[in-house]
Amino acid sequence: MARINLLDWREDLRQERNKEFWITFALMLVLAGLIWFLVNQVMNSRIESQDERISTLNTEIGVLKKQTQEIEKLKKEKEELIKRMDLITDLQQSRPEVVRMFDELVRVTPEGINLSTWKRNEMISGKEQVAQYQLVLTGQGETNPRISEFMRKMDSSERLQTSALKDVQKQTRGLPAQNFTLEAKQVIPGQSKPEEGK
Repeated sequence: MARINLLDWREDLRQERNKEFWITFALMLVLAGLIWFLVNQVMNSRIESQDERISTLNTEIGVLKKQTQEIEKLKKEKEELIKRMDLITDLQQSRPEVVRMFDELVRVTPEGINLSTWKRNEMISGKEQVAQYQLVLTGQGETNPRISEFMRKMDSSERLQTSALKDVQKQTRGLPAQNFTLEAKQVIPGQSKPEEGK
């Protein structure tokens, strides 16, 4: 009977399968390495792209912060300029008022009254925040009726309003006279007069 040796064929098949396995395994390793490399490259590319975006945004934020600081600085300068312009405008508007006030003061001062000093203080009156001026006048009057006449003329004046007679003292030396201190308000026509006592 003839004997057939199947061992060589089986051994060859096993070696062939073993060889195919290792080739497939090596290809899988190469493929896995290639996939890992590609994924890594894509992720690195995205990270670099994101870093560039962040860097660009940080640069833009820095530029915007500088612009914001410049805008704030310009706003402060604008406010200061507006305040200066308002002050200059107020001074220019009040300059003729001082002259008119002195003119009115000369008109209402009767004979027998000598004014020695005057002081003007700014005050705010009412809810409208209207600027008014308080005047403190000191001087001498020949008699009490002269001082009363001065106060009446001041009350009837368009630009002056008497608040109160603060002090009256008889002069002891020289000619007989009354030293007085009088508080008044400068009224600007066209604006409502502040009420007495305010």
